[in-house]
Amino acid sequence: MAKTLKDLLIALLNATLILVALCLFLGWKLASTVESITTVFEEKLEIVAPLKDEIRGVRGELAALRSDLTKLQADGAVTDIAEKVRLSTALVTLDNLEARMQDSQARITEITEAPDTLISTAIEKSADVVADRIIAVRGCVPSS
Repeated sequence: MAKTLKDLLIALLNATLILVALCLFLGWKLASTVESITTVFEEKLEIVAPLKDEIRGVRGELAALRSDLTKLQADGAVTDIAEKVRLSTALVTLDNLEARMQDSQARITEITEAPDTLISTAIEKSADVVADRIIAVRGCVPSS
């Protein structure tokens, strides 16, 4: 009886040690994956950062173009009604384009200044995908 208990305790200890080793290995793999994802995101953010400056330059050019068009409209250099309508339409189009450029610049600035949010979102989505695959493999797909 004592030998059986001793063998059971040794088997329990071995199983526990194997599970601890497995958990450590999986934790190490997870840490290395998170590190590689972080590195990839940092590289992508370095690519996106120049776009912010480029958009700022384009917005400056749009402002200069608007100023030129407004000056043409105000000076009365354009006398044809059709040309005046096209000029007004061009100014409205420029306003819309600048608003979209401003939104894009704000989003790029948000991404470049807060990469942690982007990384957290990517990790959460990846975890959701993995959880869905595990549930599907187990055959326990929710009825929704």
